Amino acid sequence: MLADLSALLSFNLTLFIQGFVLLFSLFDAIGTAPVFLGLTENLEKERPRIVRQSVLIATAILFVFAYLGLYIFQYLGITINDFRIAGGCVLFLIAMDNLRGRVSETRSIEAVDIAAFPLATPLLAGPGAISTVIILSNPPYGPLITTLVILLNALFAWAILGNASRVQKLLGTQGTRIFTRLMGLLIAAIGVAFVREGVVGIVQSVVG
Repeated sequence: MLADLSALLSFNLTLFIQGFVLLFSLFDAIGTAPVFLGLTENLEKERPRIVRQSVLIATAILFVFAYLGLYIFQYLGITINDFRIAGGCVLFLIAMDNLRGRVSETRSIEAVDIAAFPLATPLLAGPGAISTVIILSNPPYGPLITTLVILLNALFAWAILGNASRVQKLLGTQGTRIFTRLMGLLIAAIGVAFVREGVVGIVQSVVG
């Protein structure tokens, strides 16, 4: 019992950095900043409240899927390896859009309530981010690393979107595009890794 608890609460710095960088690239708060400014062009006084609400909603969504997602999938007969492959494919598609400088179709920006949609989801907590936290909540990462990764990324997103005007001026349009493409390359590589891990896991379960 104690050994299981220790495994759940174990912390590995390398895995934490990997998880943080991946979710940071999928949150893409820097790439979202220009969209946020455009959506709130006539709501400058409301921006702090919108940022706060959108980050809180996105964080709640990620926690729900991180810790309840697998129970839902088990009920549907989906394994973690199935989801690794599906999640890797989603990440790869998002990455291809980033590399081509296009807004991913999974990050549509048709807005009704700006804080909840499209900022919280799908711009922050989109399919890629949701897939990622479900995978991270399982070994070798685990609940502790997943919780820290989500919370730290939420704080970064809050800080970046809260200072969206400054970020936009600092990076400029070209800088934002370059950053998005670099993140796209990283997402593509990790997406391939997720697919590989899923295939290996399925093969091992069949052979074993």
